[in-house]
Amino acid sequence: MTQNYFEIFGLPMAYLIDSDSLNKNYRLIQKSVHPDRFISATEVEKQQSLIKSTQVNDAYQTLKDPVKRAAYLIGLHYDQDETSLPPEFLMQQMEWEEELEECSDEPKMQSLFNRIAIEKKTIEEYLQIALNKKDWGLSLGMLGKLKFLTSLSVKIQQKIFLMDNS
Repeated sequence: MTQNYFEIFGLPMAYLIDSDSLNKNYRLIQKSVHPDRFISATEVEKQQSLIKSTQVNDAYQTLKDPVKRAAYLIGLHYDQDETSLPPEFLMQQMEWEEELEECSDEPKMQSLFNRIAIEKKTIEEYLQIALNKKDWGLSLGMLGKLKFLTSLSVKIQQKIFLMDNS
């Protein structure tokens, strides 16, 4: 497949996508290329089916996740892998990490989680604007922040889960 992931599913190359269309097109494509349909086919056809099915799965997994989708979209247009984050954001990261370490009860954890969720939503909005403007450098910076916030959200949820089950 030489199409980019958006073309595979007939979607515009944009950060905001129609999830229903993505899911519907994924199911339709998988129905036609899934290896189970090629049980009695030649070995070459079986191999091609497996390759296509894997590519469609990779494309789907990338586009359904906002962080992966943004990284893919940036990668289609911009050749730099990572960008350095501004010092003030790095300081904020350390403060959030320290706060997470010091949190010892669920209400404080939930409060931190809620603040991170708000910050994450703000960064996603800035990322969307930067992507729409095709400002790939700024988009990459926003993506770095979003990756950190997503990871921190997961850490907080895990800590809350462990608190609930102790």
